[in-house]
Amino acid sequence: MPYALYNGYLYLLLQHPELISFLCPSIRPAVKLNDTRQLLIVGTISSGTSQVARDLKNNLGLEIGHENAEASWSFVRDGTVSWFHGIRFIRRPGIDVNVKINGKTNNAGGEIIFLSHVKDLCRELQPQMGFHPFMFRDGICSLRQSWGDCWRDECEDIVKQEWGCGLRRKEDKKLHQRRDDCETPFHKVLHQERHPLRTIESLVAKFCIGGIQGNVQPSFLVFANALFPQHNFSEMSCTEAAGYYVYEYNNAMLKARELGRIDDHFQVEEATPCQIAEAAGFLESDSVYNPSRDRVLKVCNSQGSDSAANQVMKSTENRYNTGLVSLHWGDLLGGKHGSRKKAGDEDLQKRIRRLTQNLGYDAK
Repeated sequence: MPYALYNGYLYLLLQHPELISFLCPSIRPAVKLNDTRQLLIVGTISSGTSQVARDLKNNLGLEIGHENAEASWSFVRDGTVSWFHGIRFIRRPGIDVNVKINGKTNNAGGEIIFLSHVKDLCRELQPQMGFHPFMFRDGICSLRQSWGDCWRDECEDIVKQEWGCGLRRKEDKKLHQRRDDCETPFHKVLHQERHPLRTIESLVAKFCIGGIQGNVQPSFLVFANALFPQHNFSEMSCTEAAGYYVYEYNNAMLKARELGRIDDHFQVEEATPCQIAEAAGFLESDSVYNPSRDRVLKVCNSQGSDSAANQVMKSTENRYNTGLVSLHWGDLLGGKHGSRKKAGDEDLQKRIRRLTQNLGYDAK
């Protein structure tokens, strides 16, 4: 299909379906930036988010985006599975949490500190990290240019708004209730979990240049240092950088769950698409879009337990670690795999063991 014709198709179907409603009275209404979607799933990189998005889409017929919530040009009107949308539940450095450098609290203005980290995230396009401003909204920047001053400004505006917005509350006059401070609301938010050791293995396979003894990809360092400045990821071995990132990201989601900002959670190794849909509220009477609810009910209730929708998901997407890296608890000790820490240092190992238990896995 020619590019212009395809864009016209998306424009009519996603932005102005009322223009063709006479052809199909039951056509789905447009979903705008501030309209509520049913589901947001947040999970760390390499936790299997692309697989979950694929299975919810293919097995349940839902419009689910992976790292994409922009519904005016993409069929993502039911929800999104994303690692970067987890920034909603990460505290803003310098504003929500003090920043320590070399063990000392940075006493510079909190807003200045925060803006410096925003600029770090937006200085250059880092396609390896699965983030682009367009995944949040359709702005004024041209898609003919992948990056530039316009996209940089758009990125900074979005990141300033999104960072920690799920932890803040505002009055929604339209709904007569308090909701989070995020630009795009979701009816349900789920935390996707994967065993931390397996996640670290996948991150090492994906982001370590030259293997487990190699250097960390610069793009990963940019994001990790900006999001979690309490650590200096640039001085870590690749295993340590992956490990501390997994610890801090999941810890932020666990704290958001404790505050009631994240509704539920699931372990990706044990979940079926229908179980996730149920946790996401697709089966409830107050679901956002009734035809999606009806579709899920039909698939999950009428098909047998042997159907793909009722089977535990199998990894077929983005299989970076196919026998390349296998880690054990001893690999997280200081002095291993290029670590500059004192040999036998247990800090990372203890943190990951504690996280593993908190996520409901066996930490032995």
